[in-house]
Amino acid sequence: MKTYSFEEVLNVLGNIELRLQNIETCLLTLPIPESSQNDFIGAKEACEILKLSLPTLYSKVSLREIPCFKKGNRLHFSKSELLAWISEGRKKSVAEINQKALEIVKNFEKRKRC
Repeated sequence: MKTYSFEEVLNVLGNIELRLQNIETCLLTLPIPESSQNDFIGAKEACEILKLSLPTLYSKVSLREIPCFKKGNRLHFSKSELLAWISEGRKKSVAEINQKALEIVKNFEKRKRC
């Protein structure tokens, strides 16, 4: 690690402060993303996102397959939760399944030796 004289430390701290100010300016100019509290959509928009018909959506809601909120007679969906729900349904490839199987076999062999 490099040692600094007192004057060099002041210069380094000044440079750090300047760089932090530049970073702060950049961050303040970025657009603020919508909060997850404001991403609620209705049933029709949910159908468009999920590529489902309205009766199919209602059927899946009644079977509690799709995350939703109910206020009175209205259904509300969180767009981010719907996208996460879609992502959870990802099927693994054969290569991923084989890799996981190899990991399980290795762990089993390690336990067997002990």
